[in-house]
Amino acid sequence: MSDSPAKERRKVARARDTREWLAAYDSRRDPPIALMVIGIRDLKQINERHGRASGDQAIEATGDAICRYARRSRLDVALVGRLPGREFLLVARGNMSRATLNEEARKLIDDLWVPPGKESGSIPVSVRIGLSKSGKADSGTDLLHRATAALGEAYSRKGERIAYAKASGQSGRKIAQKLDNGLRDAIAGREISIMLQPQFAVADKHLVGAEALARWHHPELGEVGADRLFAAADRCDLREELSQLLQEEAIAAASRWPAALNDLRLSVNLGAGELSGSYAQQLMALLAGTGFHAQRLTLELTEESLVRDLEQASSILERLRSEGIRIALDDFGTGYSSLAYLKTLPLDYLKLDKGMTPDIGGEGKERIVLRAIIAMGQALGLKIIAEGVESEEELAMLREEACEYFQGFLLAPPLTPEEFEKFALRSD
Repeated sequence: MSDSPAKERRKVARARDTREWLAAYDSRRDPPIALMVIGIRDLKQINERHGRASGDQAIEATGDAICRYARRSRLDVALVGRLPGREFLLVARGNMSRATLNEEARKLIDDLWVPPGKESGSIPVSVRIGLSKSGKADSGTDLLHRATAALGEAYSRKGERIAYAKASGQSGRKIAQKLDNGLRDAIAGREISIMLQPQFAVADKHLVGAEALARWHHPELGEVGADRLFAAADRCDLREELSQLLQEEAIAAASRWPAALNDLRLSVNLGAGELSGSYAQQLMALLAGTGFHAQRLTLELTEESLVRDLEQASSILERLRSEGIRIALDDFGTGYSSLAYLKTLPLDYLKLDKGMTPDIGGEGKERIVLRAIIAMGQALGLKIIAEGVESEEELAMLREEACEYFQGFLLAPPLTPEEFEKFALRSD
């Protein structure tokens, strides 16, 4: 193991050197360490939109930024190194607390962040970080496996960019490998299904529509939800393919709803990386082919996904809105670009992240912030949708704040298309 002072490091170690450093580490004889595995979540989108040279530039710039962070960080940084693909490793000496690790990881993310539209000449990247700490008998390879498994969790969480390793990452790593190995074939074989999360009016609990969610009934792992599915898709660079399949399945299912449900809307998720010049044309062709009316469709743009070109995104979304499609900003309040999106993108709805909904019943700052968000959205002419509503008390308080719509287990869990149709007909 190298003992050179942390602050003297100026370059990122090669992947081979990184592996050798980890192979030499043994917690039974060496000082305790902590690992940060830093992954560039949207490298595929950078390559496709700006070219592979720009992707290489983003990788190099990310490595340089991590080195700058390491030189001024309060951590005793022993190594900054490359890992295969789009990932980096930072190793810090010392038996630090989980809170300290999380705080330092957030500082690093802040260093890497470039606000959308900022004229800096840099290519902004969206990163995730997996954390692990050495125990009594850990090898460097064990720690890397655990931090990598945590990174997979961070990829899958909406809004949360950092995840801490579980006590043992072995089972998580094997599960991730099984998901990754089978996902491409599952997409090609259209094995990914949808569930429909009912949405209701806050005022009277009237059913107004449904949001489409992804599910995969894996032959070994059982039911795999949307978060883990999209984390696997990110690892395998299959996010756009997965998203396209889900949109096709959801719109086809909604087109078969009986005439009695013609007033219901369908919401489908839209990743920022899909907002290319051809997306609007492809979506309109899909709607025409199924016969589902554009006026009944809502696209939910995830707030934590990075819109690289706000001007282009705004133009594409305006075209879709001119066809009658509505646009929602999903998971509002969990990412960095909220206000930039609100000022620039053409929107109809603001969706409050489910992690914020319990704040409506809180006291002090939490409820004040949530009330301010609702008031701001309404002042901009947006209707508010709250996710994760689980109690009548939460619903009553949302009603007090004039929130328009909600979804959550209070009235219904996600349902299969067949179950949803029966539920909707009963509700009607």
